Amino acid sequence: MTKDQSVEQDFNLNDQRPLAGEVRTYPLGEALFFSPKPLPSARVSPNSLGESNQILEINDSYMDIGQSNQGKAFQAQLVIFWVMLATFVVLSVFMFSANIMKDTHEGFFQALFVTIQEDWGALILAIMLPSTFGWSAVINSSLKKARQKPIRFNRQRREVCYFEEGSKTPTIVPWEEAVSWVSMYKGFTGSAIVSNVTFGIALPDSSRKDYWMFKRPVGIMEEGQRSWEIIRCYMEEEPEYWATKAQNEDRKSFDASRNKLRKKFRESHRPLFALSMSDPTASYFNMFGYYAFNILCFWKLPYIVSEWDNRISMANFPPEVNEWSKPLPREEWAKPSEDLKKQKDAAIKHYNSGGTLANLKLLKA
Repeated sequence: MTKDQSVEQDFNLNDQRPLAGEVRTYPLGEALFFSPKPLPSARVSPNSLGESNQILEINDSYMDIGQSNQGKAFQAQLVIFWVMLATFVVLSVFMFSANIMKDTHEGFFQALFVTIQEDWGALILAIMLPSTFGWSAVINSSLKKARQKPIRFNRQRREVCYFEEGSKTPTIVPWEEAVSWVSMYKGFTGSAIVSNVTFGIALPDSSRKDYWMFKRPVGIMEEGQRSWEIIRCYMEEEPEYWATKAQNEDRKSFDASRNKLRKKFRESHRPLFALSMSDPTASYFNMFGYYAFNILCFWKLPYIVSEWDNRISMANFPPEVNEWSKPLPREEWAKPSEDLKKQKDAAIKHYNSGGTLANLKLLKA
């Protein structure tokens, strides 16, 4: 089980089994439970979940949940941008000094050459310092992600496969034993109270005496609820209710995004200047900034980094998991328990009558 400063450290899932819709208060915050059993947390309509970057692979047999390469290109862009900015600042200082000393040398460029020759260490430091720290963070985060295999949900067998940290042996448990929640941690920084929202799912560990936890931060409680529905709908509902895998972040996605922006920009008249942090097509100034930023960040290099991140984190499961993941004949598919069917019917009836998860009658797991 994960041990850290969080709401989850106070969970007692063995002796105090939670109920779907239950809210529990702990010293560090509170948690809203979605399961057990794996009940719907709201009314879900077909095609309402859209794309999800937590889905690494999805088909009729299994779905892999983990961390995609979304955001890796932006990490690389930030590193390159700060290196370029630091280099620009140092070179600007050199040029300013050269302009002052040009009369004592044979012109501006001679003075600039002498300045760089005398203080080249500052230029090297401006390049190496942000490069070392930045690229170390990018590479380490990718390697850390690659060490943790995704969680595989097998809808035909109604089982879940995961690997405990540092283990090469898969643990396979019944789907209906999964416990899921979204928690809000409240902490004090010394000057302010901060809140962090986390989505989590707990699965019985290999000893069957404790739980292994998968947690990831989410922006708001509703995002955690959507994360649960993405998993639950795949395991419990027909394909029209499933979320879809988001496109990988690579050079093709960069080209597609750029072409889409260019087409949108040309569709109507744009002002010369109108600042927008979210829409590069808002004005000519914004489009110039978009292209300038990407050129300064070496154009497609960040997306090559993102492709590398995706390659090293591709799941290589052992043969027994690959065998377990193979499709089964329809007549061999595992069926939901009668208890789950009754609870799900009651939950759907509750939602159809205008109820919500907040006032869902607690149903025993």
